[in-house]
Amino acid sequence: MFWENHNSTTPQKPQYMSAIFYFGEEQKMLAHKSRDEHQEKSVRKIVTKILPAETFYDAEGYHQKYLLRQHRPLLESFQLSDHALVTSHAAARLNGYLGGYGSPCGFQEESKQLGLSADQIDYVNKAMSESSGGEYCSL
Repeated sequence: MFWENHNSTTPQKPQYMSAIFYFGEEQKMLAHKSRDEHQEKSVRKIVTKILPAETFYDAEGYHQKYLLRQHRPLLESFQLSDHALVTSHAAARLNGYLGGYGSPCGFQEESKQLGLSADQIDYVNKAMSESSGGEYCSL
């Protein structure tokens, strides 16, 4: 999933770079193996860095849940503080769905577990349908 959901061959500034951070030798080995397998399928050289996990710094607030932030009415309906937005599981899942990482049926199945209101569910369904050219779930 990691390799299919971003461009691993385009060099970026450090704050936007593609990277895998590992804890321990086993994770390091698995990361290298995964990269090597993906490289066999790619014409361009993979530039994703494989680095030991060290001190991690959260991105600035305006980067947090960036895709969800583009849907201001939905975001405001949650009435979350900046800190709560960063740590919210539901906000993370919605950020992914709104970014096209998930299917309408997957969202329908998960929406009740996320504690969303009917209005919030309708908003996300509409946004997903618009961004996917009218795709919807017929559950």
